Amino acid sequence: MNLHTALKPFVQDYTTIANMNITGVQFHSGKIQQGDVFVAINGTKEDGHHYIQSAIKAGASVVVGEYNITDLPVPYYRVSNTRRALAALVGHLYDFPSQRHVMIGITGTNGKTTTAHMIKHILEFAGVTCTLLGTVFQEINGRKVISTQTTPDSLQLNKWLNQSDDQVVIMEVSSHGIDQERVAFIEYDYSVFTNLSHDHLDYHHTLEDYFGTKARLFTQLKPNGESIISSHNDWGIRLIDLLTTKNTSIHTFGKSVKDDVQITNIESEFPLTFQLKQRDSHYKLVLPIPGLYNAWNAVAAWLTASRMGIEPEVIQKALRTFAGVPGRFEIFKHPSGAEFIVDYAHTPDGFHQFLRTIHSRTNNRVIHIFGFRGNGDPSKRKEMIRISVENNDMIVLTLDDLKGANKNEMLMEMRSLVSNYGENKCLTIDDRTEAIEYVWKKAKKGDVVIITGKGRECYEQTFAIPSRSDIETIEYLLKFIAPDDSI
Repeated sequence: MNLHTALKPFVQDYTTIANMNITGVQFHSGKIQQGDVFVAINGTKEDGHHYIQSAIKAGASVVVGEYNITDLPVPYYRVSNTRRALAALVGHLYDFPSQRHVMIGITGTNGKTTTAHMIKHILEFAGVTCTLLGTVFQEINGRKVISTQTTPDSLQLNKWLNQSDDQVVIMEVSSHGIDQERVAFIEYDYSVFTNLSHDHLDYHHTLEDYFGTKARLFTQLKPNGESIISSHNDWGIRLIDLLTTKNTSIHTFGKSVKDDVQITNIESEFPLTFQLKQRDSHYKLVLPIPGLYNAWNAVAAWLTASRMGIEPEVIQKALRTFAGVPGRFEIFKHPSGAEFIVDYAHTPDGFHQFLRTIHSRTNNRVIHIFGFRGNGDPSKRKEMIRISVENNDMIVLTLDDLKGANKNEMLMEMRSLVSNYGENKCLTIDDRTEAIEYVWKKAKKGDVVIITGKGRECYEQTFAIPSRSDIETIEYLLKFIAPDDSI
């Protein structure tokens, strides 16, 4: 990689940039190898500029930062945005690997993960090899690694794209990933928008800013790239209107006759059975997973695969065998005959859609266990309790990962919310695993117990039960804890 070529767009006096070859880039001083470029990132927890001397001692030959710094023993180049400069440097280092794959980027508040897995399932059913980068796991060249974040940093992302020998790369693209330039200089063949609702306002502050960040994904299309957008959402319609002025290729799915793919009739949620129309043809889709919301995920996947040239009959057959996503509506049988269902739902709209599905399949008692994440979006918490109280017989409120927040302050807020909005249906149990165990011991035949917010995501802290996730907690209880009394 030529340093001058890579940094020229970012440095005001680019004539000062050394015309030298670079073999590595890092933004973590502890990972520097001899001759690397060190890019100082001012992050949410640490400021990389404080580690410049450490990086130089470790062998960094060039430093890139945002501050006015002098008297370093190696060349220093000041830029306005080191995150974006990092993405450009690693893009040059790996020769912009997104250009060597068919790239699919999926964004939206809800549905990203399931839509991504559906697209992967369809394409692999059709004989196409796929890399998947998402919330549950990363899969590259047939090898899986558990995910730690939805969208990896630009260095890891480009490294994975360079390693991939798969024909297609399917990415979940988060708003944080877009805003923090993790996907800068990645170009997509297909960008997919599922929906947008209340989430991450601790970070974006307003829905307008949240939407504007999501919309940036659709400015990163390849010259012949296509946008695939849900019109079954006001924000989707806004995105369609916005992109119409940009003269880009737009394909929509929804309920309107104007949509490229139109849902015409929902026949059943168990199994999910519905009719859709594409051009003048009608198709019946049957999926072995529940939830009306999954019909929209399936149609997004259908339209994407269709635009890639997969025949409708192949898509039909593939979706009929789609087994779902780990940690999404994952059902466990309790010894008493109760059901425990683990799901990732973590937003007001996600709660609403998930609980609607739960109550369409049972008239029995529903017990809801969920918690609030530290340093998350506090503005959605009251609404989530309200939705749960309206739709469930009992709520056990607990803690999610603290994420650096003060535990006592989190507990005080949780108890205040229960006092104000719990309507005598809520109880609080601080430890998440003990909350699950409490309900486990009391569950009766016919009860439906739902545990939301994490899916198969690992805990970031230690709880009372020696488990790493809600799934592992249930597996532990199945093995060691017998049911107790009724509640």
